[in-house]
Amino acid sequence: MVYTLADLEDDVTSYTQYDDPGFVAMIPTFIREAEERIWYFVQLPFFRRNVTGAFDAGSQYLQLPADFLAPASLAVIALNEYTYLLNKDVNYMREVYPNPTVEGLPRYYALFSADATNTTIIVAPTPDANYAAELHYFYKPASLTLAGDAGTTWLSENAYDTLLYGTLEEAANWMKRTSGVDGMASTYGERFLIGLQGLKNLGEARDRKDVYRGGEKRTAEQ
Repeated sequence: MVYTLADLEDDVTSYTQYDDPGFVAMIPTFIREAEERIWYFVQLPFFRRNVTGAFDAGSQYLQLPADFLAPASLAVIALNEYTYLLNKDVNYMREVYPNPTVEGLPRYYALFSADATNTTIIVAPTPDANYAAELHYFYKPASLTLAGDAGTTWLSENAYDTLLYGTLEEAANWMKRTSGVDGMASTYGERFLIGLQGLKNLGEARDRKDVYRGGEKRTAEQ
């Protein structure tokens, strides 16, 4: 079943039996907090993207997409062949290649933040030619709260229970802090963790295996 933003908001007020205007106004915040917990705890293939770019000869830097969360892989393409770079710390790259004027086909990359709004990738050695690049990365999907009352997201369509109980846990904690209502936060939290484990099994176990090579899944993944 497909659930919308309006469905989730109605379910939150139905479960909590609390419809104070201040509480209702906070529901979008509860939803965003639950979404972020899911995004940061689970690596789902549905939260991955790839983009192409280019390195300029003599420049070590590549600008990251605005929705970037974490790298999955970075490849430099030379003569139609992919070379996948090793993810290292900036300090390691500075030690191995202390002179940035040393050029060649890049072998390593690291996240490099010039400032809060200009996050880049740095590679070493410095590219000796113009190379195409392909970046696979985990991204931060748009929140359901931006989709409108009839809008949906992957989470609302495929992991609604997890999203619901994560939202309810945030709501119950707010009610206890703000109104002294000692609700169901611990119960909601337990149900949310069960949902997270299911998503981790999907995204970090089932997505990495197939029946031909790994056999049928028999026990819960750790």
